[in-house]
Amino acid sequence: MFTVFNEPDERSLLMKFFDHIVETKPAIFTSFNGDSFDWPFIQGRAEQHGIKLEEQIGIFSTGMINVEFSGRFAMHMDCLYWVNRDAYLPQGSRGLKMVTKAKLGYEPAELDYELMVEYAETRAQELAEYSVSDAVATYFLYMKMIHDFIFALCTIIPTYPDEVLRRGSGVLCELLLMAQAFRGNIIFPNKQVEDKERYHNGKLIESDT
Repeated sequence: MFTVFNEPDERSLLMKFFDHIVETKPAIFTSFNGDSFDWPFIQGRAEQHGIKLEEQIGIFSTGMINVEFSGRFAMHMDCLYWVNRDAYLPQGSRGLKMVTKAKLGYEPAELDYELMVEYAETRAQELAEYSVSDAVATYFLYMKMIHDFIFALCTIIPTYPDEVLRRGSGVLCELLLMAQAFRGNIIFPNKQVEDKERYHNGKLIESDT
C-alpha cells in the first residue's frame, strides 16, 4: 500500500521527502542507478532552492569522476552495480525493466519517456502507477538478489556494504586475502606499481596488454 502526498510546489515536495526520511529513519536506501541519476537529480533540484542534501538527510557525494552517494546515517545500495558485476546479463539487457523480467519473472509497467510530461498533466494516475512499478521492482530486486548476498560477503570481507556492492571482484579478492593474511600474521607485499613509461628494444611502448 502506498500513501500519496500532494504538495503545492517543488520546494515543499523536496522538504516533505526529507521530512519523511527523518521521520522513518531508514537504515538502507536502495536505488537503481541512484549514483548517476536519482541522487544527483534530487541534489541539483534541492540546491536550486537553497537546500543542502547532506544537512537534511546526511546523504553526500564522493569522488569527482565516478561519483558515488553515501550516507552518514544510512547506507546507499545501488542495484545497478550488482547487475553489472554479478547478474551475468548481456550488454543492452541491464535496464530495470529487462532485469525485472530476467530475474524477478514478471513484466513491469512500461511508459515511453516522451509521454511523461503529457501524462503528468492529463493522466496522473497512470504515471503514478508507472512510478510505483519501478519502486516495487527495485525493492524486490534488492531483497531477493542483493541484500542477503552482500551482507553475507561482509562477514568475510572487511569493509562496509556499500563498498562490497560497488567494488569489482578483483578488489574484493584482494581485501579478502589481506584479511586472511592479517589473521595468519603473514606480511603481504605492497601492490606492484608499474612504470608509467615502458620500453621494448629501446623504443617507447605506446600501449600494451
